[in-house]
Amino acid sequence: MATNAEVVRTIEEAWDGQQLDELDQYFARGFSNAQSATQGVPAGLEGSKLAHQGVMQSFPDRKVQILDVVEGGDRVFVRNRVTGTNTGGFPPFGVPANGNPFDIEAWGVYRFEGGKVVEHWGMNDAFMLGIQLGAIPAPGG
Repeated sequence: MATNAEVVRTIEEAWDGQQLDELDQYFARGFSNAQSATQGVPAGLEGSKLAHQGVMQSFPDRKVQILDVVEGGDRVFVRNRVTGTNTGGFPPFGVPANGNPFDIEAWGVYRFEGGKVVEHWGMNDAFMLGIQLGAIPAPGG
């Protein structure tokens, strides 16, 4: 049986490889991502998939590199490097397609019960993303 950390690594790789149908087996029916859900998109796994598809329209070359995975009890922490190019525009920031590359860090915490993910909390460096996409002026610039 896979450890929770191995499951999280598999989940992160499925997101990165656009294998969204593979995700269902790892998430509990009542999965909650209310803290990290995308505004205007339903919470839960289906909402996460919709948000992911929107991100992929904006950044079709988006890649995730896993930097750290740490397991403790029923929780797994993952820290990632996320890169891509704005070739599809990014409506949440009001940015048209401009070819700007981005390189940010993101993290997530997955909580498990009975071998399934029941909760997820996460953040990404949206401030740096905004600067790199040209939506926010660089400090001191």
